[in-house]
Amino acid sequence: MLNQDRGIARVYRTTVADSWRWMRLDLLVRLVPLTIAPLVVGWLTGTPLASMGLTFAHPLRDLVVAIPLALAGFVVAAGFAEYLARRNRRWFVPDGRDLAVQSAYYLLLNAPVEEWFFRGFMQGGLSRWWNAPAAVLLTTVVFGAYHFLDRWGWRPVVGATAAGLALGLIYLWQPQPASLLAPTLVHAAITCGFLSLGPYAIFRWRLANGRIEPVPQAVRQ
Repeated sequence: MLNQDRGIARVYRTTVADSWRWMRLDLLVRLVPLTIAPLVVGWLTGTPLASMGLTFAHPLRDLVVAIPLALAGFVVAAGFAEYLARRNRRWFVPDGRDLAVQSAYYLLLNAPVEEWFFRGFMQGGLSRWWNAPAAVLLTTVVFGAYHFLDRWGWRPVVGATAAGLALGLIYLWQPQPASLLAPTLVHAAITCGFLSLGPYAIFRWRLANGRIEPVPQAVRQ
């Protein structure tokens, strides 16, 4: 529990064990299928992987674009997470080890796989068969709706949809051949801001500045 200016709220300090319980299932039922599906379609249709964004054709340009957008996305996502936590009066804050594990998962697995499927495969494929603006919009809608599968409420789904639109535009507005590098880095920063490093940093800042006061019966997930 933690004391705030407006009463008592509940804070959950998650551990590596907590995260591993959902990560092992998430890997099998979500990330593995999202990884394999484009590979199978690419093999069946003879589509080169480079046309799905697996290329480093312009890495310096991608980094110059991605770094400021990633910082901005991180700040917005952390602020949005804080807004939702205040509404729900529940804070999910990783401990130190879980912070490292979650952040690595989002950076090295979640963001690359989701960008590979949604931007490289879906948006890229629709752009070749349709037109690019329509491909961005349709992929954005599917990306947002897909977060309902994780039982997210409508507010975080709206946030995920807005993030998906931004990522789709980042992938669209770049030199050819399009690369997944920039949207993947921005995606990872947004997810860390929303789920791991953002909540952790805000919690530590509030604790250091006396904005919250832990009470003995702290709640663990």
